[in-house]
Amino acid sequence: MQIFLLCLFSFFVLTTVNAQTLTEEALMARAAKAEGLDKNAAFLHKMEAYKQELAGKYLLDERLINASANAAYSKVSKEGKNKQMLIRQVFHALPQHVMNAELNRWQQRMDSISRAIAQGADFGALVNRYSDIRSTEWVSKWDMMDEMEEVVSNLRKGQISQPFLSPQGIHIIQLLDEKVIDNVAFNANYLQRVKRNAFPNKQAGQQIDKLKKEYAFAQNQQTVNRLYREGKVSGVLFTMDGKSFTGEQFATFAKTYPLSVRRQYEAFVAKCVLDCETKHLDGNAAFTQEVQALSDKLLAQEAYDKHVRVPSHTDEAGLRAYFSSHEKDYRWPMPRFRGAVIHAADKKTAKKVSKVVKKSKNTEWSATEKLLDDKTRRKVFVEQGVFAFGVNAFVDELEFKHGRATPMNNYPVALTVGKKINGPDDYNEVREQLMKDYEQYLSEKWLSALRKQK
Repeated sequence: MQIFLLCLFSFFVLTTVNAQTLTEEALMARAAKAEGLDKNAAFLHKMEAYKQELAGKYLLDERLINASANAAYSKVSKEGKNKQMLIRQVFHALPQHVMNAELNRWQQRMDSISRAIAQGADFGALVNRYSDIRSTEWVSKWDMMDEMEEVVSNLRKGQISQPFLSPQGIHIIQLLDEKVIDNVAFNANYLQRVKRNAFPNKQAGQQIDKLKKEYAFAQNQQTVNRLYREGKVSGVLFTMDGKSFTGEQFATFAKTYPLSVRRQYEAFVAKCVLDCETKHLDGNAAFTQEVQALSDKLLAQEAYDKHVRVPSHTDEAGLRAYFSSHEKDYRWPMPRFRGAVIHAADKKTAKKVSKVVKKSKNTEWSATEKLLDDKTRRKVFVEQGVFAFGVNAFVDELEFKHGRATPMNNYPVALTVGKKINGPDDYNEVREQLMKDYEQYLSEKWLSALRKQK
C-alpha cells in the first residue's frame, strides 16, 4: 500500500509544482536535509518500511504467484465472485476521525438525496452535483472494502443503494452493469497487487519458506514451545545465515505487534527472513538506486509539505490576503445564482419552505432543514449553493430565463430563493480554487528562493 501511495506522491509533486524538473526535486531534497528532515523519526520509519516492501518486489517468484493466482481464481469462480461491476456513486470523502457534527451533516444531506432519488430525481445529475467521484468505474471484489462489497453484491442492475458509511466516507451507489473477468485478466491484476503489497497473505508464506531453505533456517523447537506456553522466553529461538535470533529480540518486536503469541512469532520470523534477504540486496545496484530515488522523493515531499502544501491549506490570513490582492481573478465572466432551488409537492409547501430559507442565515440546507416539521420535510427537496448557468436546469429557467426544466416526480413545484451575483464575496466561496492558486504562489516563491541558494 505504501508503494502505491508513494507513486501517487510522485505524480502529485510532479504535477502540483508546475511539472517540476528533477533539479527542482533535488533542490527540495537538499533543503530537507539542510533542515534535518532526513533525521526525522517518521521519515526513517517510512524509508525502512519501503525498503522491506521493495525487497519483497525484487524477491518475487512469479511462478509461485501465478500458482496462487490460479488457485484464487478457481475459488472466486466457484463462489460466483469472478465478476467486475460497473458503478457510479454519490460519494463524499470523510476523514477517519471526522467530527460528529460534520458526520451528521453529511448523513442528513445523503438522506435528503436518497429521498429525492426515491421520488424520481435523476441519479446522474445528483452524482455530478454532489459526488467527489463523478466518473463510472469498474470494481471487483478485491478492489472494494468489505462495507462496499456487501452493498454492491446485493444490488441488481440499475438498482441504487441506501446511504452507507465506509472507512473512506459516505456513499450512495448504483450498479450499472457487470461482467465476468477471465483467468488471464485476473492473474495480471493479482500479480500487480502482489507487487504493490510486497508479500500479502499466502504469497508471504511461500516466499518465506523458500528463503528459509536458502539461509539454512533452523528452529529451536523446545524454546519456541516454551514461548507459546509462557508468552516470553530467553535464549535462541532460531538460527539463520550464521546468526542467532533470541527471545529478547522477539520481545522487542512483539511490543509493536499486538496479536497472539503464535502470530507474533510467525511475523517475527517473516521479518527476520526478509531483513536478512534485504541486507543481501544492498549490493544490488538497481535496488540501491531505487531506494535512493525514493529517499529524495520522500524528502522533497517532507519539505514541500512543510513550506507549501500545509500553509496553502491552513494559513487563513495568507489565503485571505491572497484573495484580496487577486479578487479580480475570481470574478466570473457571467453572473451566477446564489441561493436555493426548492422542489416541493405543492405550492403551499413551496411557499412555506421559501419563507424559512429566506429567514435562515445558514448556507447549508442540512442546517435549515432542521427548522421544518417532519411532514413538511418529507414533501420537499432543496438544492442550495452557487449555480453557474448550465449547471441546474431549474436555475437556468427561473433565474437566467433560458429553457424549461422537467419537474421532478412527486416534487412538481419548483421555485428559487436567492440572488444573482458577479463574484464571490468571501474567499471561502472559492476556497478550493484559492488553495490551489495560493499553493502555486507559495511553491514558485519557495523554489525561487532555493534556486538562489545554488
